[in-house]
Amino acid sequence: MPTDWQIKRDSFNHRAVPELVRERWNGDPASLRPISQDYNIVFRFEAEGRGYYLRICHPVLHPLPKARQVMRFLRFLADCDVPVGVPAPSLSGRYIELLDGGYYAAAQLEAPGVEMTQHMLDLSVYEAWGKSLGKLHAASRRYQPDPVIDYQFPTVQRFWENIEPTARASSPELQRVYSELTDTMGSLPARDYGLIHGDYRPGNVIWDGSTARTIDFDEPNYHWYIADVSRALMELSDQPHKRRRAFRDAFMAGYLSEHQIDDFWLSQLPQFGQHRALLMHMWDVEEGGSWSEVVRWVVHPVGW
Repeated sequence: MPTDWQIKRDSFNHRAVPELVRERWNGDPASLRPISQDYNIVFRFEAEGRGYYLRICHPVLHPLPKARQVMRFLRFLADCDVPVGVPAPSLSGRYIELLDGGYYAAAQLEAPGVEMTQHMLDLSVYEAWGKSLGKLHAASRRYQPDPVIDYQFPTVQRFWENIEPTARASSPELQRVYSELTDTMGSLPARDYGLIHGDYRPGNVIWDGSTARTIDFDEPNYHWYIADVSRALMELSDQPHKRRRAFRDAFMAGYLSEHQIDDFWLSQLPQFGQHRALLMHMWDVEEGGSWSEVVRWVVHPVGW
């Protein structure tokens, strides 16, 4: 059965987009091409010789106050020279444009380069990648959300509580892991906890040959900073241990050059990998799917 967002997504009038980019961003309608609508509806267009990405959403997926709070955070990061996808205001100076039918749109400058997925086994880029995340977290420590906007960034604790019914209905093995991780996370120190990207996977990072630029800020949340590090490294799980450690060390060398966290957190990488994998699996189950690879990461924690 389709979700409310899938119904809205599939009902969106794509024929309105050429005029939208021309009127709101002075874009060239002839340059417009669809990129994706797996999650947000995304188009690429050009304006005055520069590439842009247009993201269209609806409050049934992301409430408008959330979009405004996330945009404020993203603009702050860009102003701090953190390498992120830079928001592009419309001709009217607005960063979020309201559309017919309750939809809304925002644009970002195109980040040059390719997805980090193409460099996942290139050890030489990992220090620069870690440096980029370190800059993001260092800026995040200084950030204060706008209290006037009626949206508060969620905590990972809320995510974890929300999946409890699904976890309790799972296999005995997954129930056991959920219980163990509940105890583990409940005993962690409060330090090195703050606003993180929330989905810092290789597909959300663009590599241009010298800089790793973070994109797709859909789910910032309060978590321990090491969670973003864990997500960045998670898909190296199949590599031999010695090689995993080399990637980890290169990444952390760059990260620690910009943002200091306690050495204790490196010892927690296996648990954070399990924690993220179990969240991903439970979200997938709640949407009617089942990702067997993620289950393997839950049951067999990866050492670093």
